[in-house]
Amino acid sequence: MEFESDITIIGAGPAGSTAAYLLTKSGFRVIIIDKSVFPRDKLCGGLITKKTINLLERVYGEKEELLKEKSIINFYTNKFYFLNKEKILKNGSNKIPTYFVERTVYDKYLLEKAVSSGAKFIYDEEVKKIEFNSNIITTSKGNKIQSRYIIGADGANSFLRKEFERLGILENKYWLNNLGFALETFLDKDKLPFDKDTMYLYFGYIKTGYIWIFPKKEKAVIGIGGLLNKLDAKDMKKILTNFLISLRIDEKTVGTCIKNIKGHHIPFGNYIFNPVYNNTILIGDAAGLVNPLTGEGIYYAQRSAELVADAINKDYLNKGKLEEEYLKNINLYVMPELLKMLKIRSLYFNIFNNYFLGKLLMFLMFRKIS
Repeated sequence: MEFESDITIIGAGPAGSTAAYLLTKSGFRVIIIDKSVFPRDKLCGGLITKKTINLLERVYGEKEELLKEKSIINFYTNKFYFLNKEKILKNGSNKIPTYFVERTVYDKYLLEKAVSSGAKFIYDEEVKKIEFNSNIITTSKGNKIQSRYIIGADGANSFLRKEFERLGILENKYWLNNLGFALETFLDKDKLPFDKDTMYLYFGYIKTGYIWIFPKKEKAVIGIGGLLNKLDAKDMKKILTNFLISLRIDEKTVGTCIKNIKGHHIPFGNYIFNPVYNNTILIGDAAGLVNPLTGEGIYYAQRSAELVADAINKDYLNKGKLEEEYLKNINLYVMPELLKMLKIRSLYFNIFNNYFLGKLLMFLMFRKIS
């Protein structure tokens, strides 16, 4: 079967669905293709910040309270603990809460927004070939999709990014140099032997990364993540296993948690500084747009979707401006923050991996200014 569209988006996660929604609202014919059937599980801590809440209101017109009512926001908390292993660096309460989503629910919500706005969704099909001269995609089921623009929103293992590497536009070695890795598991919140509604961040376990406990409505997500070239994934699993045992929860629960550990790659400072080739563009995780300090990716996925929609709208009216407009947007609204975080990353983790330095920095950061 053959399809035609103005824009084909590979990947129906937050980046792809947000881009599809905005572009269909602008009048473009949009096809989203994804290898999964939705709703689908997605390994992710699900933390979103206030700037993501603001983006959702800006793009979809839905305020925080409505997102809570719809259970799009699964849980939120103002309470936090920063620790160096078992030693407390700082605990307290923030004025602005941290929010948590279930990616199964969140991604389905965003995809439904895109489809209801007019995007066509092709699911359970993988992209197998891209012809860059004609912008024709061939899928695993033999279908062909021709479009004017192709957007790669297919995550850290992006097919489109790998095609860029095959063509020599990008170097695989560069991508791997700052690639991150995360392991996660979960348990019922009732099994936690301490405050169940608090976010915990633990330093001192790995050189460039941390362990987290994120509270949600019914469960707690426990994970470890950081720079992969500093630590082997097998070592990370051993560290996480020992950490679970140290929580002093019952042996059966620990066993279940260990059995359910899953891993995934995450960009962790390996930004693609020119993610445009002809009329194909990488956004979100596929372009490496993840905070290299915290691992936050959902916001940058959706923000880059906004920016690519703006660039395509301008290119459509003034042909040949796609690369110029997208790079201008990314360099103005995304890269300064990410580059700043990358610059201070080594210092940040060196401090927090040392109890006394971390304690001092926490004091300086949170002291009251009279």
